[in-house]
Amino acid sequence: MPPNFERKWSPGIAALLSFIIPGAGQMYKGDIGTGIVWFFFVVLGYFFLIVPGIVLHLICIVTAASGDPFKG
Repeated sequence: MPPNFERKWSPGIAALLSFIIPGAGQMYKGDIGTGIVWFFFVVLGYFFLIVPGIVLHLICIVTAASGDPFKG
């Protein structure tokens, strides 16, 4: 990271947002389409069975807190 690099997003906030609303953390990072897809699949997972919904929700939270949305 360059010394004057300023992170424009926080992994903790992204994870918290995705915990509250699936996909919101991805949207916060700037990945609007990915956030909408995560929201759709997590809600669908909860609709069909609670366990797939929980698993998808946890994966959504982890992916929101990881990665770098500024890499090409």
